[in-house]
Amino acid sequence: MYKYHSKTGVDREFLKTFTENIAPEMAYMGIPMTEAEMVRNYMEGSDKYKEYLEGRDDDAYFVDVPDKASEPERFMKMRDRALEKKYGRRFADQYIQNKLLGQGGTGSVFEKPGDPSRVLKVQRLTEDPMYEEPKVGIQPKFIVDKEIDIQARAGEAGLSPRLHSVESYPIPKRKYHNSYPNPSRQDEIMNIMEMDRVSTVEDEGGFDEIINKKVRNFGFDNTKDYPYKESSDKKQKYFRRKDQMIKAENAKKALALSKLHLGLADQGVIHTDLGFRGERPDHLVYDPYSNKMQAIDFNQVQTFKHSNNLHKHTRNQNLLSEELQEYSPEAQAMHFLDHKSKSIFNGMMAAGQKEEAHLYNDLYKEIRARGDLIASENLVNQGQEIINKHTMKDVDNFYLN
Repeated sequence: MYKYHSKTGVDREFLKTFTENIAPEMAYMGIPMTEAEMVRNYMEGSDKYKEYLEGRDDDAYFVDVPDKASEPERFMKMRDRALEKKYGRRFADQYIQNKLLGQGGTGSVFEKPGDPSRVLKVQRLTEDPMYEEPKVGIQPKFIVDKEIDIQARAGEAGLSPRLHSVESYPIPKRKYHNSYPNPSRQDEIMNIMEMDRVSTVEDEGGFDEIINKKVRNFGFDNTKDYPYKESSDKKQKYFRRKDQMIKAENAKKALALSKLHLGLADQGVIHTDLGFRGERPDHLVYDPYSNKMQAIDFNQVQTFKHSNNLHKHTRNQNLLSEELQEYSPEAQAMHFLDHKSKSIFNGMMAAGQKEEAHLYNDLYKEIRARGDLIASENLVNQGQEIINKHTMKDVDNFYLN
């Protein structure tokens, strides 16, 4: 019997079955391929297919799985039949009703029933000490506890989508882990985080597409030739202006990203899952009109108690201890300041302060090389004040003339 989830409107039994049997496959293969495999398995098990194979010696028959893009109705019909045959009609109905928006290694994101402005992030958790890090389909509870704390603080600060509620309840452990009998002796926990729904940079086609759309709204279309029959001078003026606007919008994006990283650092957080340049499109949200940047998915982060590290450091005569660099409060504090300093440099460059940015960077490297943590902290604080005061108008004033 399905138990109704009072807060989210999702059947608990549906979530239990989905997170145990389907979500791990989607984590490996992706949603489209997993659904196509469901259809293939269903069609191969049909009586029509078995009749076809009777009396045949060859095995060259290929199941004609309908393409979701070109034959959506036929594909969905076959998918729903596949789900009903394997899991029952109620589960198939729930799969249709609960719109799946995304699937990660450990979390599934659904649209909240009855409220498309919010999403539900669903994860299985365990307190079994054998799981020290995330595995496909299962998360250590201490990692999600940290994620919830960061998401709540970042949301309050406007640096991420707002977290509205969290609910957890016990569920039986999965029968299998990585296709083998689950060795854990502990039951698991279903965790559901309700958050504001956002459209990521990836959803919008990437940063370049977001910026191009805005520039097109001002009459500068990169996909078309010069649209006016005017003089050569006016044509060159048009192209110069378009180039200036694109550079300005890219700089605004970079300044917004700098402010985001510094804002998260003020919360004691370094998001370590934003890619090499800190611009991972599926983990960022950007509005090119308000120039507001947000981060999502705080599963992979580093957290710091920076003031505490500084306090411990002052008892060590303000000198970096080389033999303790990997583990000491000094090393943690310096790593934290390095991250902030990089964001400050990028923010200065975005605002057009290229000379000042390089002078700042050289000075920071010089102080850091001396191991003077307090002086490094003071310089970073001064740099952050500069970035905090910069507005997008400063960017326009530099690039648009």
